[in-house]
Amino acid sequence: MKKTLVFALLAIAAISSADLSISIGIRETGATGAWGSNGGTGGGIEWVNLDGQTLVTDGTWQTFTFNFQSDLLTAFAGSTANGAYDGTTGTLEHIRIVNTGGHTEAMTLWIDDIMTTEPTGAMTTWGDFESFSAGDEAVFQEAGFSGSTAGNVLAGSTSAVDDTVSASGLNSSRQDFQFVDGTTSRWIRLTTFNTPNQPNPLIDFSDGSSLSFKMRSADPVPEPATMTILGLGALVAAARKRRK
Repeated sequence: MKKTLVFALLAIAAISSADLSISIGIRETGATGAWGSNGGTGGGIEWVNLDGQTLVTDGTWQTFTFNFQSDLLTAFAGSTANGAYDGTTGTLEHIRIVNTGGHTEAMTLWIDDIMTTEPTGAMTTWGDFESFSAGDEAVFQEAGFSGSTAGNVLAGSTSAVDDTVSASGLNSSRQDFQFVDGTTSRWIRLTTFNTPNQPNPLIDFSDGSSLSFKMRSADPVPEPATMTILGLGALVAAARKRRK
């Protein structure tokens, strides 16, 4: 009976949250200016630490950090994309989100506190969304915007500043979308390309610099199978109590 209860609890943990793989794409524009300002749209796009980090969809804020010049690049798009760092500045072109956990439900993610750290240690939080109003589309386009991955999500995805959920301050970026199915290779290119507010944000990727941001999912909602297991766990616990 005890083993059955342990199995039930382990199954609940496995079903109630699943993973998304997280990495970023940078565009090597070579622009200059303040971090987070418009860095342009010219140049190749490289993936940084491709699918190397994980968001557990358990409703908690999690921090993602990318260390430039040491994190490996993988060429993605453009004639100059070559899997190597060309220059020291460019833009955060997108966040790559892969459906590693096989999600089929409607999903909500929040992003906050996007920060550039220079080799000197100077930190600039340029993506805190505090200067925007609720409902504004800022930094990121909606999940279905990019032609690269629009076929991976159902119609109706949205991107908007949310003033009800944040890692710090009052605001964050809220992304609502749904994968078309549970295929684990499906991904979203959450692009910054010409977003109405704060598009193509300029970042530093010189040696020793990094980019970090915080992300979380909505609180997990138990699937029917999870509810069945919860019921099993309750029955087992009740049976053990009666035996005592």
